Amino acid sequence: MSTALATLEARARAAIAAGDWKTAMEALASVADLHPEDMRVWANLARAQIKGGHDALIAVRRALAIAPAAAAVLDLAAGLSPVLEDPRWSWLACVDPGRALPTKMMGGRLQKQGRAAVARELFARAAAADPSDVDASVNLALSEIELGRREDAEARLDDVIARDPTETRARYARGWMRLARRNWSGYDDYDARWRDPDPDARAHLIDAPLWNGEPIAGGHLALTAQFGVGDEILFAGLVSTAVLRAGGPVMLEADPRLVPLFGRSFPDITVVARSDPPAAALVRGAAAQSALPRLPVLFGPGRPGYAPSAPYLIPDPERVTSWRERLAALGPGPYTGLCWRSGNRRTGGRKSIPLEMLAPVMSALGGTVVSLQYDPDPEEIAELRARGLPVPVDNPAEDIRDALDDLTAQIAAFDRIVTISSVAAHLAGALGVPGLVLMQRDPLWFWFAEGETVPWYPSLTVLRQKGGDWSNVVADATDRAIGFRAN
Repeated sequence: MSTALATLEARARAAIAAGDWKTAMEALASVADLHPEDMRVWANLARAQIKGGHDALIAVRRALAIAPAAAAVLDLAAGLSPVLEDPRWSWLACVDPGRALPTKMMGGRLQKQGRAAVARELFARAAAADPSDVDASVNLALSEIELGRREDAEARLDDVIARDPTETRARYARGWMRLARRNWSGYDDYDARWRDPDPDARAHLIDAPLWNGEPIAGGHLALTAQFGVGDEILFAGLVSTAVLRAGGPVMLEADPRLVPLFGRSFPDITVVARSDPPAAALVRGAAAQSALPRLPVLFGPGRPGYAPSAPYLIPDPERVTSWRERLAALGPGPYTGLCWRSGNRRTGGRKSIPLEMLAPVMSALGGTVVSLQYDPDPEEIAELRARGLPVPVDNPAEDIRDALDDLTAQIAAFDRIVTISSVAAHLAGALGVPGLVLMQRDPLWFWFAEGETVPWYPSLTVLRQKGGDWSNVVADATDRAIGFRAN
């Protein structure tokens, strides 16, 4: 390394450490002149330009041109959310339409950030550049689902499947969409995900056939965890049926935070913590296997004999008693748990409701309203309190994110809950606690597209958003809350 280059790099590092972005930009630009093919230099220059409030488009494009599939560059480009508001910027300008891989990869990153509209444009570019690119077409359809363009998405998936009936992701997505409309014929497509799993799927780690719902012999049924905690709670409602159908030992894999709760609720099975690789006890001696979210295919809603099993979770009775005493110390009853914001990067923006909008609901509820947020915004709450608006009481629990057995007991102690689609909603439904679920448009399939009830959770009433506005949901929730008080 030359003395000049070493000096420039040292100057850049010192400037970055000091937050002197002007000096950092000057030093890194000089380094880029000396090493124009070094992707890291252009990426660092882009970061400095963004921190300094300057246009980083050229630097990002140079980095992408050098290493179009480099994770660091794609993360850099996809992570610049504030810059996306600047009209001079366009992610469509960042990516060369002739290079499908980085276009799709950046689209995927943006989609995970909840920027489905921008992701859709990138996927559309990749699909237009190569109409035979099935992956681009499926990703495009998935982004359209998130944008509420379901007819476009389903037509696109139909086209993909017509060209290749074995395309697993397209079939799974189409099945998901049909099930959301309570069209139970969607189970066949939905099950494609597990009948033909990806090469890196968890199913390949267990040497046992896919369970067909019939009695097993010569080992245990391995039920594996998949997706999120809420999914595990919901589909656990089918575990007791699986035990009856299997007629033999059943082993259930679960998020470690759910193991005590599931162990108490399903005493006839063995519950093990999810791990990578799976627990040896789960793998060894398995006669058949199924992912937990696949159980509806075998005996879920729309299948002969299905009946809701809720309540099916059993909280710790001592904790419930303790929580009833703690709630009584917070104020008069009735007691309502309230959850209004999601931290999910991909869906949180669509699911969350400004707390201020829920003021009429809190006023109508009466009694004591307790926050079920594990990450409440103290500034938001202080500002609303200063304006004389109702706010929920701070939750006295030490941890409501990871101590799920304790959270379950707390929710069991409430008289009702009012929540967006969340873990709290799943727990309340599985416990049989009455509640209102304030549902965003286009939710996950098991919340369905229409109707005030869902088959899994008879105690919950689902109030659905119309368009992108929450006003109809808030008005309806306020009326229901008044009804709660009357009863």
